[in-house]
Amino acid sequence: MIEIEHCQEDVKTLLDRPIVLVGIMGVGKTTVGRLLASRLGWSFYDTDDEIVRLVGKSISDIFSEDGEPAFRELERTTIKHLLSQGPCIISSGGGGFTVPETTQAIKERSLALWMDAPIHLLVDRTKSGDRPLLKHGNPEDVLQNLLDRRRVYYAQAHVHVLDDGLTPEEMANRVLLQIREYLYDRASDQEKESFVPDAMCMTVTVTDRSYPIFIGSGLIKQPELWLAHELQGRDAFIITDYNVRERITDSFVKTLKPLMKSVSMMELAPGEQTKSFERYQAVLEWMIDNGVKRDSVVFAVGGGVIGDLAGFAAATIMRGVDFIQVPTTLLSQVDSSVGGKAAINSKSAKNIVGTFYQPRTVVIDLDTLMTLPRREWLSGYAEIVKYGLIGDEAFFEWLGENGALMLDGNLSQTMRAIETGCHKKAEIVANDEKEKSGERALLNFGHTFAHALEANAGYDGTLLHGEAVSIGMVLAARLSQRLGYLAQDDVDKIYNHLHSLGLKTEIRDVGFKTPVTVDDLISAMKKDKKTDVHGLKFVILKRIGDADLESSVDEALVVSILEGSM
Repeated sequence: MIEIEHCQEDVKTLLDRPIVLVGIMGVGKTTVGRLLASRLGWSFYDTDDEIVRLVGKSISDIFSEDGEPAFRELERTTIKHLLSQGPCIISSGGGGFTVPETTQAIKERSLALWMDAPIHLLVDRTKSGDRPLLKHGNPEDVLQNLLDRRRVYYAQAHVHVLDDGLTPEEMANRVLLQIREYLYDRASDQEKESFVPDAMCMTVTVTDRSYPIFIGSGLIKQPELWLAHELQGRDAFIITDYNVRERITDSFVKTLKPLMKSVSMMELAPGEQTKSFERYQAVLEWMIDNGVKRDSVVFAVGGGVIGDLAGFAAATIMRGVDFIQVPTTLLSQVDSSVGGKAAINSKSAKNIVGTFYQPRTVVIDLDTLMTLPRREWLSGYAEIVKYGLIGDEAFFEWLGENGALMLDGNLSQTMRAIETGCHKKAEIVANDEKEKSGERALLNFGHTFAHALEANAGYDGTLLHGEAVSIGMVLAARLSQRLGYLAQDDVDKIYNHLHSLGLKTEIRDVGFKTPVTVDDLISAMKKDKKTDVHGLKFVILKRIGDADLESSVDEALVVSILEGSM
């Protein structure tokens, strides 16, 4: 049972500076701020109230008589004073964080927390009250223009919390869970061992469809912690598989029913073969037959296959309905459930038909992992290792010391590994949601080799995705070394770590049911989504923790790498 009080006590113990709430008018900074202050036993300050008390004039009068620059100067000096008060909650004005000097002071001397909400909620909440900037023009247009201009400033806050239709009490809970994640992510190794949180939350920040990720034990049994109030009372469509239904989904349905208008469930066969046009059509027809509407909510309860198929169905039925990911395997929790990629396979290529469609929420319940076979743990672990290899050498070193403990089900190590993996993927997705700059493509380290191996294995369970990625990362490391980037010692370190834990590391480890040639693998690799007019493209390592894209790789070199592993 997750107790939000534990989270409150951790925040009080670990945070020694003020929390400054920033964000556009209407997000509820004052209302939520007062709740937070009450729960933490801290003082609460509203900068607007403090300014009115200081000068004896309303905010509207200050704007009309003295102008906005004068108000911003008053705001700056007021915030500077409040930052010296020790741990407290400060609700700042919507524009204060756009003033560079004010922003710098807040970032240096407090925990800055951006409270965010959709425009339709902001319009509803600002219909009444003293809002000088909304007195001229259409309020919705004014708010949208303000948010568009200020988003780049708000994004500098330490924490981004999304209000997607929450009550003030629910928003206060989410703020505490996100502060807890922020403190955990930056804690020392000793602090992470001493203060293992019951649950955490982080936001995947994308321009028009940000969403939270919840991580903890027992979350499936407590939907009130993560299911937005505005999503309740709707028709729910749960898509799951045979392996997960009896173990997880049946009890989840019972928990969800009191919160929803109706709950329908469809179970499918597990495995990559389910991500087909035939199963995709079957899911759509089932939803139509059961009365799907534009406000229905799709829940994907299962591994990556279920998440991909359900996400693609949600993205396309009625041109898009709300979608919640409930990943139940380690692989899906750290990889496919985060980032908004939804796809199905063709007969000749994996994930070739799909779209970018972000979920409303991702719910990672650690309890779902406890009955997984070790092979599934290892498959997910390969994707966790990837995050260290492409961007965090220290995390890779930590895995070297703690990976075995995690694979044995140690809760502390498991939570840390999942939180780190999700955090790193969220950062990359925020920077390059639709793979325009190339940064998100780095998440495909080892995957060009891996997808070719999977296609030739036939998606029949002979080779799990994470097993293919493990082999692919070893081959990509060797390719990086042959291209003159990665030191041989680092290639050996990567191989030895994966091999020592029991992961597959060579093509000859696969055990294909029918003979597979180098030409078969090259043919499959040429269908990879990263391939362009210049030929094969790979994610390579310049060193552990530093990845890049390499175009126009000589096919003969790739053939040599493949032959050495077969």
